[in-house]
Amino acid sequence: MKFVYPVELLNFENTLHSHSHFAILGWLYNALYIAIVYTYVRDPLKQKKYNILFWITQVSIIGMLLTFAWQGYAAYSITFSTMHILCSYAFIFFVLKDIFVIKKETLSLKFIYAALFFLFLSSLGPWGLVVVVIQGLGGTDLYKQVIYFYLHFQYNGWFVFAVVGLWLKYFEDHGAKYKEGAASISFHLLFFATLGAYFLSLLGFNIPSSLKFVGIACAFLQLNGIRYLYILLFKNEVKIFQNAGKLPQLFFRFSFFMLFIKFLMQLVSALPKIGDAAFISREVTIGFIHLVMLGVISAGVLGWLTMNNLLNSQNKLLMYGSYIFLASFMVSEMLLFYPALVLWFGISGIADYVSYLFYLSIGMLTGIILIFISSLNRSNLPNNLP
Repeated sequence: MKFVYPVELLNFENTLHSHSHFAILGWLYNALYIAIVYTYVRDPLKQKKYNILFWITQVSIIGMLLTFAWQGYAAYSITFSTMHILCSYAFIFFVLKDIFVIKKETLSLKFIYAALFFLFLSSLGPWGLVVVVIQGLGGTDLYKQVIYFYLHFQYNGWFVFAVVGLWLKYFEDHGAKYKEGAASISFHLLFFATLGAYFLSLLGFNIPSSLKFVGIACAFLQLNGIRYLYILLFKNEVKIFQNAGKLPQLFFRFSFFMLFIKFLMQLVSALPKIGDAAFISREVTIGFIHLVMLGVISAGVLGWLTMNNLLNSQNKLLMYGSYIFLASFMVSEMLLFYPALVLWFGISGIADYVSYLFYLSIGMLTGIILIFISSLNRSNLPNNLP
């Protein structure tokens, strides 16, 4: 909006920080928090501590929304950010304590454990930033690399593994059977590849060739890992979704396909010259982040909600909103990655480029509003809602 209808009252950088923190933590973190507690902690007595912690977490999130917009990275916003990190530690402790009693370690549970591990690992990034700034290195390559550390293990680790774990749990609860060998290979390939894939985020920096090789090798391992995951999930897909309706299956397939595209793009980004666009073009970077946050995680969460009847997949508003959101997202992704084609092939740009992105953002917002309104009509929900 800033580039289409400039608003002088808003500081762009501060508003951007506010948007990113609120979108990541206010929507995705909260959604996964609720989904994991709903799935694994059914005892009302045990849920009480999560309810209290949830509302404390909301204070930190609202605080970040307001203070980042007001002052950017400064005392108050950092205080609320620290508060959220401490809340996430409490969440990890509570969940691990409650699910350790589960005797059988299923494939889905492995992914949830890994997700919580990556949530903790990513939190080391903000602490590292404090050290870097104290050393007077703010704005340096090291400062940026620490930020990438946080982002990588947030959305490639915590978010992705949590969503996949929730999918697998739903499949397991509905009779899906996995071959233990393929299940073990899939998990370990994806887990260890995610650790090393951090170096893919650093290819735009001057890092040792050995670390570049580790990143590229892990990009190949991720693709092999998702191949095994595809075999595990889609072998059971028809049986799982035969009574669930078309919308849950659409969200699931869409999210999985976007996950494959994410891994493929990480590999492509490692190729000489081709990957340079990711580090030169701001639009390409935003496109990749949106691919993960909206295409993989948001679609995956919405799929999980419809699978579990927490959103009524037969609701017309939900259906229309979902189609509008997904269609607007897809076209916006094409536009965001278009600058890469300009850099690679020297083709001409698109006139009124930012205006089209703005209108597509309105399309996504419209879809989200319809989805939200559909969730308010509780009378439309099936009678078997837990």
